[in-house]
Amino acid sequence: MKQLSFLPVLILLALTSVAQEERTPKGMRIKLSVRDSIQRVERGYLAAIADSGIVMVKTPVVFDHALASSTSNVIPYQNISEVTFKRKGSVGRGILIGTISGIVLGGITGYITYKKPDCKDALVCWDFGPGTDAAAGASLGAVSGAIIGGIIGAVAKKTFIIGGKKEKFHQMKTSVMDMTYRKY
Repeated sequence: MKQLSFLPVLILLALTSVAQEERTPKGMRIKLSVRDSIQRVERGYLAAIADSGIVMVKTPVVFDHALASSTSNVIPYQNISEVTFKRKGSVGRGILIGTISGIVLGGITGYITYKKPDCKDALVCWDFGPGTDAAAGASLGAVSGAIIGGIIGAVAKKTFIIGGKKEKFHQMKTSVMDMTYRKY
């Protein structure tokens, strides 16, 4: 009977170890700016990263490491001086995250800072309650969060100085693979 109860645990351990080794793609589109050894700049989209260089195309494409075996549009790492990555759609993503964060934080702040008005000697006294203060805070938070998130999304870039060196190219490759694939 002990062997039967041990079997599900063994199966669960085997499944989790297999799941941790697999990496699934996130489906990202990455804008790319490559400065070569003669200071010429090429712009496009990252299709894949091979062992010997990067595969770059001019039209938006989802990053797929399976395309690394492609021999067309490969820029060898020996010719690369500097590479700058920017995720496509990062401004819109920043605005969305900033807006949601601003609504939550502004709403909480508006609700916490509500004070009941003193209506002793007033002719007309209006009290809309803490809900109105929370809504006003959420509105202000949404606008300011969208602005801040948009700015952060616009300036979010990652630059790698390669200088034609294989070690620096492999560091960049590891960083890009971590960015574009989920670890499960």
